[in-house]
Amino acid sequence: MYKWQRIKALHAQGVSIRQIAATVGVSRNTVRKYLREAGPPQFKAREYVKELDNYKEAIKDMLAKGFIGTRIFNELTDMGYKGSLSSVHRYLRSLKEEERNAKLATTRVETKPGQQMQYDWKEWMLPVAGKPVKIYLHEVVLSYSRMKFYTFSLRITTADVIRALAEAIAFFGGYALELVMDNGKQMVIIHRKDGVVRYNEEFLRFCGLYGIEPSPCANYRAQTKGKVERPFYYVQEHLLKGLEVKELDEFAVRLSSFQDTYNQRPHSTLGRPPLEIFAEEKDFLSPIPLVEPALLYQKEPRKVSNDGYVSYGGNLYPVPMGCALRQVWVENIYGRRLRVYDEAGGLLAEFDLEIKKQTGRLPHPEHETINRHYQEKKLKARSALVQEFTVAFGEDGQRYLEGLRTECGANLYWHLAEILSYLKLYTPADITAAIRECLEIGSFHKNSIKRLLELKEVAPFLPVDEQLNLNLPQVRIKRDLSCYAFKESEVGAAP
Repeated sequence: MYKWQRIKALHAQGVSIRQIAATVGVSRNTVRKYLREAGPPQFKAREYVKELDNYKEAIKDMLAKGFIGTRIFNELTDMGYKGSLSSVHRYLRSLKEEERNAKLATTRVETKPGQQMQYDWKEWMLPVAGKPVKIYLHEVVLSYSRMKFYTFSLRITTADVIRALAEAIAFFGGYALELVMDNGKQMVIIHRKDGVVRYNEEFLRFCGLYGIEPSPCANYRAQTKGKVERPFYYVQEHLLKGLEVKELDEFAVRLSSFQDTYNQRPHSTLGRPPLEIFAEEKDFLSPIPLVEPALLYQKEPRKVSNDGYVSYGGNLYPVPMGCALRQVWVENIYGRRLRVYDEAGGLLAEFDLEIKKQTGRLPHPEHETINRHYQEKKLKARSALVQEFTVAFGEDGQRYLEGLRTECGANLYWHLAEILSYLKLYTPADITAAIRECLEIGSFHKNSIKRLLELKEVAPFLPVDEQLNLNLPQVRIKRDLSCYAFKESEVGAAP
């Protein structure tokens, strides 16, 4: 191009062809050629015919059979190829490069309103109270309007994916007929190269309940769901990077605010905010069907301990004491919340799941009240026992009570109950007399009262029928143990 420009310039100045040729360093014929052409010279690369092009079909057949480069070289040599092994390897690399470029070639597709939505998640380490916590950011995008929904979880199970999709559908007020997503095991078990797909049963049930047609991307071809891939970069750069929160609830608020702002921001391709275009798409979305929540969100059975706690993930959470030793159902919400239901499905309690193992169990809200009622009941029973004792034995009983309080301490009420039980066999007067004697000798123990009473003759306590006039003589019920001893003459005698 430089030589052509110099020739044109020198000729315009009146320089002869011979002198131009000497100055530029080309032949006079070249000078004349350039002067005849109106435009600049067009240069074309020399086309080479590769020897291996003659064997192109044979090479494709061998590649389909899985032959390696050296095997292909040997086969081609037998077919008359005269080139080198390195040439074969270079040719194979060029074929693979062409195939890879063909696969990466992408066409932009715009869908109709209500036709398609896309789903994906992104893993991120979020500093929470100074400690890194792994979160999974879920995103659902309507392909036509680019309206977006975000939520996050602390784990990534099929249940979490289903919950995120169900919440997105509720947020949009409807759903698109086709769902484009990745090949995560939470949704797809197998996706073969020929297009045959085996879906996760739980995920397939969700799609069936809503009438959604799942459409997984081809393996290693994430650009198929580009409408959901690109926004993740924006979220990462404009929200996640440098973000630190004190608790996860704070991040939930920040994420919701970001979602609202993002949906109101003009889209770079469409030129209008997604919220504005969504107003046009909303009427084209399929209505949300009535689906039994139990079919969407699975719950696990747990047995409540006798002290009113349910165990989950190695931690203990308090539930109403009325459920002690009974079965309840627990539901994990994104690995962040735990809901506990009774057997009939009623919500009993809800907790923030502990990220790490508890150092101590959470206080039970009913234990303090139950313990207080128990103490009050115990004090009331003790007060009734003291009152019964003083009423039964008068001033002597009151004095003996004070002595028992000093001498017996915590066993005071046991002694009182035992002494009152003697009323089943002895009269109040006899017991009062025994108490009086114990007061005189300073003996404060229920056994002292018992020994003094055993010295008295007591009529046996028998239920007497008023219709029978039984005049039973009073007998001494105490008998010496020697009455039951064997006599020496009876030892060894026949029965």
